[in-house]
Amino acid sequence: MIKFSVGSISKIIVQFFKKMNSPYKVSIVNEETLSEALVVHLTKKSVYIFLSTLFVSLFILFSMMILFTPLRYYIPGNSSNLQRSQLIKMQKLTDSLVKINNVREKYIYNLITVANGSISLENDTTTLTQAQIEQALMNNNAQIDRAKKYEYLKSIKKDTANVENVGKKDSL
Repeated sequence: MIKFSVGSISKIIVQFFKKMNSPYKVSIVNEETLSEALVVHLTKKSVYIFLSTLFVSLFILFSMMILFTPLRYYIPGNSSNLQRSQLIKMQKLTDSLVKINNVREKYIYNLITVANGSISLENDTTTLTQAQIEQALMNNNAQIDRAKKYEYLKSIKKDTANVENVGKKDSL
């Protein structure tokens, strides 16, 4: 077990900083001519400052590159309002396309069943009894009376094709 006193800690710190400031010589020698091509005088402190500055500047450079370029969209958890609104818009579009596709599939299925001649006649009105027919007529008359009461006919838009072709006759 190593015991440190206040005096020994200060001696260790002083020795560390003396070693940090001790000069070193880095020389690059040409092997063919044995002449020094490059001589650099360094200290541990200057190397440490250079490497620290290099790493900090690289970190800042890469951070700027990620934050101010489209690379930021690849970072997990990065959600901007624009991106969220685009996702919502795309989800609504997808939902509407699914609904349209389902309607078209039903339409095509019905066309195929009609073309094959396999139409079900479950809702045929010829199988109704006289009492059911009279009940349906009474319900229909009641609905017509309600339509008159609330001026239902005024709210129906006129067919623009009939208005434009009032005096014209169809010719084939």
